[in-house]
Amino acid sequence: MFETQEKITDLEKNLRALKQPPEVIPNTVVLTQKAHCEQHGLYERRVRQFRLMSGFETHSTCPGCIQDNLEALRQAQKKNEKRRAEQQIIDLMRRLNLPPRFQSATLNHFEPVNHHAAHCLKVCQAYAHQWPERRQQGGGIVMCGKPGTGKTHLALGIAQHIIRTYQSSVLFTSALHLMRVFKSTWTQASQKTEAEVVQTYTSPDLLIIDEIGVQFGSDAEKMILFDLINSRYETMKPTFLLSNLPKDALPQFLGERVMDRMNEGEAAPWCLPGTVTGRKKAPLTL
Repeated sequence: MFETQEKITDLEKNLRALKQPPEVIPNTVVLTQKAHCEQHGLYERRVRQFRLMSGFETHSTCPGCIQDNLEALRQAQKKNEKRRAEQQIIDLMRRLNLPPRFQSATLNHFEPVNHHAAHCLKVCQAYAHQWPERRQQGGGIVMCGKPGTGKTHLALGIAQHIIRTYQSSVLFTSALHLMRVFKSTWTQASQKTEAEVVQTYTSPDLLIIDEIGVQFGSDAEKMILFDLINSRYETMKPTFLLSNLPKDALPQFLGERVMDRMNEGEAAPWCLPGTVTGRKKAPLTL
């Protein structure tokens, strides 16, 4: 990549030089003469002669050939960048931890069954398309509602969009799996430290935690969730929380401090299909 860019820079420099008067170099003289290129025909060639080195001279190259080489290198660079982006997307999709059932879960494949679901889809589409701003603000989403309302589909649809469009990193997990991973570090046989597990869940640009409420809601679990979400909050990284519980029941499993963090960020906590609430907005019935 760097070698190709260096060649492009050199060729661009040569083209600019040919459009300007010859550079003045002591003890040299520049002559112009007609030359013929088999591909581009006649062109004006510059010949620089060195007075102190009899018989030594340099010749400028056909501008058409320089331009052709430049375009070829630019095209090769674009192809390489496309291949790198495609490979990066493959790697990011693998690290997303996407369940097989949701392989086709994109926003385009979500079919709203009523105007409430259509509104939810529009909210998710807006979030996905505004991802650079949302990422900078650190705003996440809380989705609540009965099973089958499309929470996981919509969340993973956003995830796939920002991976493929912006090459951002996303990790999908469940609350129960998250707790099991953390608690596994408390044994001597653990192969990972708690700090390493925290890094796993705080490093992605977006973290999606499904099935909030399946865990026991113990003080230890609330502390783990607060530590994790607070770390992401402080580093301006969005978090999605999905639950089959009504919004009012979430503090029992998350703790009030986690709810405060989700409300303090530039987030739009909302529920499916109950109510959608957002900062500075009145509750909206779906």
